[in-house]
Amino acid sequence: MIALFFDHPLLLLYLVLGLGLVVGSFLNVVIFRYPLMLKQRWLAETEALSALPPMAIPTFNLVSPRSHCPHCLAPVRWFDNIPLLSWLLLRGRCRACARHISKRYPLVELGTSLSFGAAALVWGESGWSIAVMYLSALLITASLIDIDHQWLPDSLTHCTLWGGLIAAWLHISPLTLHQAVAGAIMGFLTFYSVRFLSSLFFQKEALGLGDVLLFAGIGSWTSAYFLPWVALLASACGIVFVIISRNLREPMPFGPCLSIAALAVVYYQGIYLY
Repeated sequence: MIALFFDHPLLLLYLVLGLGLVVGSFLNVVIFRYPLMLKQRWLAETEALSALPPMAIPTFNLVSPRSHCPHCLAPVRWFDNIPLLSWLLLRGRCRACARHISKRYPLVELGTSLSFGAAALVWGESGWSIAVMYLSALLITASLIDIDHQWLPDSLTHCTLWGGLIAAWLHISPLTLHQAVAGAIMGFLTFYSVRFLSSLFFQKEALGLGDVLLFAGIGSWTSAYFLPWVALLASACGIVFVIISRNLREPMPFGPCLSIAALAVVYYQGIYLY
């Protein structure tokens, strides 16, 4: 199989791009449903602690109910659920009610596909290539949830952290396990200190705990040495975001900025250093 990819390198790229489209389609489901699943779980736990009888809540998870149009609630047929292609063929409209379907869905699928393809081009058939694809999927999911809800789920930040540590432990990562652990610890201590000091100075939180945990997780992928570059790039992205949005009063989701900066540094390391 590996020899086949060596003889036909474009075949690997096409397969990876196709895989990225499929994964991106799944990420769309996670981005929309996972926050709602957590809220449903919190509601159930609250009711369990109260004296009120539990409410009958319909099953809602990543599988059930089936994908449907958000406007007319018509189920999406399998041939209308092909990543990117179906949206293009339907011209971004629901087959049943002809109302517009958000451009986010094809953009997430395309972005995931391109991120997978970029990892394959830079690192080829290596374990680190697969690890960076995994990181890309996590950061895309976390970024869009942060944009929608101003919140980074612990499950995603923890998976980022442990993914980097496990990759180093398995000798897949260019970092040693010592470097990955040191990067995670430094990332946590640095951003937690900033969070604590800013809360004392401004009398409110300037950084969420999710941002702290995400920065710690990024440290396990980049090492402590490159964390200042991640912070600098993320801050630059934040400034650009504020200038474009022209909104200084509303809190800004910092997860997307950290994610962009993290991937930029990981690719810089891969192209110029390792």
